[in-house]
Amino acid sequence: FMSFDPANPNALRQDVVDEYFGTKIADPYRWLEDPNAEDTKSWVEAQNKVTNAFLEKIEDRAFLKQKLTEKYNYVKTGCSFKSGKGEHVSYYFYKNDGLQNQYVLMRQKTLDAEPELFFDPNTLAADGTKS
Repeated sequence: FMSFDPANPNALRQDVVDEYFGTKIADPYRWLEDPNAEDTKSWVEAQNKVTNAFLEKIEDRAFLKQKLTEKYNYVKTGCSFKSGKGEHVSYYFYKNDGLQNQYVLMRQKTLDAEPELFFDPNTLAADGTKS
C-alpha cells in the first residue's frame, strides 16, 4: 500500500480489482472510501488548499458569494413521512430555514399540530458540518 503524498494532490491510483460473477471491476480509488483514514484526510486537506488558492484569485468572489447566499436563503422542506403505531404515530419532515448547513428533522403529533424540532444535526459540531 502506497501512502498519499500531500505535495502532489492528485489522487493516487492503486491496482485494486474485484471480481463479481466473472466480471472484473477496477476500484483504483478505494483508499479514499474511509473518510477517517489519515491518507484520506491528507488528500482532502491538500485538495482544499489547491482549490482555495484558485478561488481566492477570483476578483468578484465576494460579490458572487453574496448573490448565491441571497439566492439560497429561503425555507426548504422535504416530503413528510409517518412513523409509529396507534397513539404513538408521528409525522416527520426535514426542514432548512435557509442557510443552515444541515436540514433539521421536525415532528408533528398530528397533521394539524404545530411542528416541533425533533433533531438538529447542526448542534453536533460548532461549525454545523457533522450530520
